[in-house]
Amino acid sequence: MENFAESNSTLVSKVPMLKPSEFDMWKIRIRQYILLTDYSMWDIIENGPSEAGKIGPDGKRPPPKTDGERKIRQTEMKALSTLLLFAGTKSIKRNQRDVLKQQYENFTSSKNESMTQTFDRFNKLIGELATVGVKMEQDDINRKFLRSLGDEWTMYTVSYRQSDNLEEKELDDLYNDLRVFETELVLPVE
Repeated sequence: MENFAESNSTLVSKVPMLKPSEFDMWKIRIRQYILLTDYSMWDIIENGPSEAGKIGPDGKRPPPKTDGERKIRQTEMKALSTLLLFAGTKSIKRNQRDVLKQQYENFTSSKNESMTQTFDRFNKLIGELATVGVKMEQDDINRKFLRSLGDEWTMYTVSYRQSDNLEEKELDDLYNDLRVFETELVLPVE
């Protein structure tokens, strides 16, 4: 039983890392992490501060009067700093969004990069943009991916770019359609 407790505390001590493509799973893991670390902190995150910690009519928070109120205030501050740690401030989010949008606008395949490598980088960028709340039309995503492929892909991408059904096609499906042609390509030699 002692061994289980040791392994359980090890699991709790590791903060779940956010991978943009796994945001929903991360939300579940971070909730679990906070619940196991400090249940009262999760209660504050979910329900807001206690009545004693709310701002009064004068616009200020009344100071805690008892040890219990002090402990509640400390937990509220811990909850707030935890949320800020994971969410960041508005300016940080805005800057991150701007950087990711710029990366999207400038995205192109690299020399000697396979289409699979380009797709992986592009898909990761799309996931990061979704994580920071940037919404894009499927048609725009697909057209950007087609434009980002190198000149050797022009013959294959032109017909797709002229197609009217790109808004209905998932990026993964477009990638799989194009993979058929990858063996036919003669990549430029430097």
